[in-house]
Amino acid sequence: MSGKHAAPFRMADFFTIVGGVAVVAGLVYLLLSALLGGSPPTTASTSTTASTTTTSISTTSTTGPATPTTSAPTTSTTLAVRVPAEVRVLVLNSVGVDGLASQVTTQLSELGYNMLPPDNYTPLLEVTRVWYVPGFEAEAFVLAAEFPDAQPELNPDLAVDADIVVVLGDSYGS
Repeated sequence: MSGKHAAPFRMADFFTIVGGVAVVAGLVYLLLSALLGGSPPTTASTSTTASTTTTSISTTSTTGPATPTTSAPTTSTTLAVRVPAEVRVLVLNSVGVDGLASQVTTQLSELGYNMLPPDNYTPLLEVTRVWYVPGFEAEAFVLAAEFPDAQPELNPDLAVDADIVVVLGDSYGS
């Protein structure tokens, strides 16, 4: 008998094909997980940190609610903090102590902040406020560390050319 015959199918060939399919499927799974942002389950948490000795602030937020039996994926974002020279700051005195806003303006200027001329503010505030415009949250928290009693707050309606306004409250001098 002559002619061409196909080689007989062997069990080893079967396992080679199945193994290859499994490897390809695993690679496709890993690739899709990476592209779709899949990650192993983690516990839900939220934190924000700031430091005057670093140049970045790291925040972590959850993308869904967490229960004791399930967890939500988390995302992490690092925000660059502008150097003080890139932040316009205005100091206002609500306490009524002559020259207080000017003193604080000088101190912040020595730290490198871009200072606007100090002024007064009414009414009297009990606690020092650090108001910031959108986009300057990280810088406001870094600056607020200079004032132990300060409360940073978003104030998108600031009618001045400052990125951050520090209003010295009654507790500042205490």
